[in-house]
Amino acid sequence: METWRFVAAVMTSLTMGLIGVALATNFRGVTEWHVRRSMATAGVLRRVPPWRRLPDARYDKHMARFVLLERVIGVVFAAAGVMFLIVLGYGILSGEPIRPSR
Repeated sequence: METWRFVAAVMTSLTMGLIGVALATNFRGVTEWHVRRSMATAGVLRRVPPWRRLPDARYDKHMARFVLLERVIGVVFAAAGVMFLIVLGYGILSGEPIRPSR
């Protein structure tokens, strides 16, 4: 097996797994930070009249819902990272190389 493919596969699976765990567990507030940044960026896309700039109680509900959604997505990413590692380990133990896509 070519070394660079092995290293790339390990790095990809570890990166996916770590990002997934960080999102799923809200490690150091990364999920809430990402949701706040995403909502702020998406808020620029729609026009809001000046009189609607009052505090909105729905904002908290939307943020809580999006945090929950991102945590679920984080679980999926973590599971995919673990699955990649399992497939990579099985390929190494069985002796089958990673086939190039040609």
